[in-house]
Amino acid sequence: MSQNYSLNLKQTQQLNQRLQQSLRVLQMSGQELEREVEDWLEENPLLEKPEADEFADFDFNTSAAAPKNMGGDEAEDVWATIAEEEDFNAYLHKQVCEHPLTESQAARVHILIDFLNDQGYLTDSLSDVIDNTPLEWMLDEDDMQEALDCLQTFDPAGVAAKDLTESLILQLMRLPASPARQTAAKIVRHSIDDLAKSSRHNITRYRKLFPDTDAATIQTALDMIAALNPYPAYGFASAEPTSYVQPDVWIKETKNGWQVVGNEAAWPKVQLNSEFCELLKDSGEADPVWKEKLSEARQKIDSLELRKNTVIRLAEYIVQRQEDFFIFGEIGLTPMLIKEAAAELDVAESTVSRAVNHKYLACPRGVFALRYFFSQAVQNDSDNEGVSQSAVKAMVAQLIENENPAKPHSDEALCALLKQQGVEIARRTVAKYREMLDIPPAHRRKV
Repeated sequence: MSQNYSLNLKQTQQLNQRLQQSLRVLQMSGQELEREVEDWLEENPLLEKPEADEFADFDFNTSAAAPKNMGGDEAEDVWATIAEEEDFNAYLHKQVCEHPLTESQAARVHILIDFLNDQGYLTDSLSDVIDNTPLEWMLDEDDMQEALDCLQTFDPAGVAAKDLTESLILQLMRLPASPARQTAAKIVRHSIDDLAKSSRHNITRYRKLFPDTDAATIQTALDMIAALNPYPAYGFASAEPTSYVQPDVWIKETKNGWQVVGNEAAWPKVQLNSEFCELLKDSGEADPVWKEKLSEARQKIDSLELRKNTVIRLAEYIVQRQEDFFIFGEIGLTPMLIKEAAAELDVAESTVSRAVNHKYLACPRGVFALRYFFSQAVQNDSDNEGVSQSAVKAMVAQLIENENPAKPHSDEALCALLKQQGVEIARRTVAKYREMLDIPPAHRRKV
């Protein structure tokens, strides 16, 4: 039995520890990075947070005429007036004692409150509620219906409804009786899902559905519906911690154009502990463990700085390429690929991909993920420069918004109108974008 040996040469690329650390930090979200930095501070005594002025970012000119030099009992009285933010279920449970209920009735209302979902709806049937409670409670469906009727009188209006329609009806019932309220109830019951974004389209449509109702009453009814709260629990604190988006950079308009400003609050800062480093320096030959700790600390500081610089450079590239977006909105987006950004910034595509992951910019138009600005060009048969998919969707939405409601544009007509604006795409592509915008076809938009 013979054995054959062969030698194969293969080239591989391995990342050193410093680069691995930098890439790992780069792809983290702001919240993930905050937790990571806290772990660093616990594990490595050579790292510390820099001292910061507690009031550095506070605008004293915006504060109300607050009493100065307040302290002692006076300060305690002021803090006592600040109420703890209350979650939705706790708010409802507190209301039970405000109603003339027996002990057993109150218990049933408490049970129903705990079955409400995050929007404030009771999507479970009463029989399901009974099935999911202990048998020894001896719950009866008629008694539970009585408890539900009571709960639906609680604040906020619309609570414990089974769906959006019922919630809106419950809210309308609390308004003074009027022809507009009656019309609003009809709209909610029969065609709430067909409400268009355009008020003009809605008035024209409902004038045909309700010929005995004048345009002014319909407009009042639509305004009444718009003022209702689709989710009763909206505006209350959640029982779970809320995640907030912290923009990494700010985009501000200056006399010299759009400028990228780093959001210092979004970047955790660490530095070497000067006292420990001086002790190591004075001790001469330091222990290898401490040398390794010092090297790790410097690597972590460098990785934070690299993350910050990369994100800012990428944001500056986005502002340069997408300036029309900041001026005109979504319709001004131009196609932009990650590989193009990587070539311009002279980094690997994987670096750009990590840099846009869970990073955000804030501008006068709102807060946007960096990844939002990267999109491929729509397949365009013309010789013109490509248009981004987001821009084309915005153009489709604008064309439909401005169409004649009596003769809405078909998908083929939209193709022709887009062609006039230099965008040549297939009808099926228009239909796909229209569906992505949740816009019905022409025959369903006709009024």
